[in-house]
This record gives sequence, structure tokens and C-alpha cells, in this order.
Amino acid sequence: MARPLRIEYPGAFYHIVQRGNERRDIFVTDQDRAKFYDYIAVLHSRYKVNIHTYSLMGNHYHLIMETEEANLSRAMHCLNTSYTVYFNKKRKRVGHLFQGRYKAILVEADEYLHHLSRYIHLNPVKAGLVKNAREYPHSSLNYFMSEIKSPKWLNTNFILSMFDKNVETARSLYGSFVSKDIGNEADIIEKNTKLGFLLGTNGFIENIKTKYIEGKDDPEISGLKAMQSRLNPEDIRDSVIKVIGENKLSRKVCIYLIRKYTQLSLNEIAVLFEGISDAGISAVCYRLEHNRREDKDLNRKIGEIEKMLKVEM
Repeated sequence: MARPLRIEYPGAFYHIVQRGNERRDIFVTDQDRAKFYDYIAVLHSRYKVNIHTYSLMGNHYHLIMETEEANLSRAMHCLNTSYTVYFNKKRKRVGHLFQGRYKAILVEADEYLHHLSRYIHLNPVKAGLVKNAREYPHSSLNYFMSEIKSPKWLNTNFILSMFDKNVETARSLYGSFVSKDIGNEADIIEKNTKLGFLLGTNGFIENIKTKYIEGKDDPEISGLKAMQSRLNPEDIRDSVIKVIGENKLSRKVCIYLIRKYTQLSLNEIAVLFEGISDAGISAVCYRLEHNRREDKDLNRKIGEIEKMLKVEM
């Protein structure tokens, strides 16, 4: 299995997702969560890591993590290893606690951090655990919405400052932002995540490529070839037709893969496909990403195409 691409630099922001092995619970009691917070506090003091949003679900966790130093891998190794040792020892078990490697999406903070924070805080609502996000006790939302003193490792000020300089006003505006249009909170995140591990504008992605990708050559790293290559839409179309044929689905898959694996804008893609708008391109990509997660046969076919294009994630 290829290693995921980890781009590390001082001041980087990441959306971290880690799931339990075989979707089993990794947090069973409040003591488990308290211990997890203790290990995050260690990251803060030892590795200069700041958390900007968190949500601890039963079988997985979400973090927005900022690394003041270029040390994401070391910090995450410390966190997951320490917690696994604690969890296994407490329950007299052995083996893997987590499902493979953690997912780390590099985020363009100024553009998308508040959207990502909203998405994470609404995760318990989406999962049907609560109706109101503030009712969920294992996320950072109440630290954003009240004067409760937050842990040293949790920074709420950065995201709140995006809404207003006055803290009270910022809290009110952030609360309205989180509760607005519930059910569609993933739209902006999914539409602007490129190559599976970059959340940002085209300018941000090009800058990352120039600084951290070009010139590297490691076949063991997943996503590296996709970042370095400039795939031709025609090559994508040819691969899609070989696997799916020429039909309505192949058109949608072409749009989806061109959006995902090239730097073409929505407007540029719309020009390639007659009778569709920029918004239509976004809608196709969003629906196909959702359908791919639900339809194993569709996911298999797209995976086969990605393999042909040598960009499988």
C-alpha cells in the first residue's frame, strides 16, 4: 500500500481524520476522551501543535491541527501511538486500534478554515447523535460559543477573528454561520478538495506544487504523480471510455475526474462540455463523489480509471 503524501512546513493547517479499525469504537468512556485530551496537551507542549477545532465521535475523530514546526508526522505518531497503548492496556487487548494511516488534508486557512470548522462541529448532527450541535459534549463548539475557558492547546480566536474583531459579536456570528443551511455543510469542503488531500484555491495548490512537490520522485508516495502531472482531459476521456463506454455516466465521470485531477477552472471545464454551467459542473462532481461512496461498482470502475491514469489515491 502506497504511503500517503505528507506535506509539512511551519505554520501548516491540516484537517486530520482518524478512524477506528473495522469501524470499531475508539472512545468508549469519558475517561478515554480525557486521556486523549491529555495526549493532545503533550503535542501542544512538546511539538508546538495547536488545535483549532475538534470533534471526538465514537469510532473516529476530527481535528483541525496547526503545526508551528514542520513536524506533522512525528506529532501524529506520538498521539496515535500513545492513545493506542493506553486503550489496549486498559482493555487488555492487542492489535491495531486505528484503521490504517490517518487522513491529513492540507488546508488554505484564510479561505476554508471556518467552513471546515463548521463541517466538523456539525458532524454529530449529521451522524444523528444530537439535533443541536451545541448539545454534543465532545466537540469544541461550546468553547467557541461561550466564555468557558478553553484548554491551552485549543485556539478559538483564530477562526472567530474571521467573523469580527469583537469576541462577543464574533461568537454570535459564528453561531449563526454554524446553524445556517444544515445538511449542506460538506458542499464547500468537497467541491474544493483537490487530489484528495488539498483544500484550497488553484493558486494555493500551484504554490504547494512549486515549493514542495516538483522535483520529488518516490513511487511509494500516493498522490505524488498526480500532483506532478498535468493530465490531459483527452487522456482522461479515453480512459473513461475504455472502462465505462460512451454514455451519460461516462460524461459525468469525465467531468468529475477532470475537475479532480487537473487545474482547469469550472468555467474551463464547462467549455469542454456543451450545455452545462459552472454550477452544473460543481453539482455533477458533488453528486458523483457521494454516489461513489455509496455504489461499490461505480467506485470500482472509477478506481480502475484512476489506476490507468496513475493517480489512484
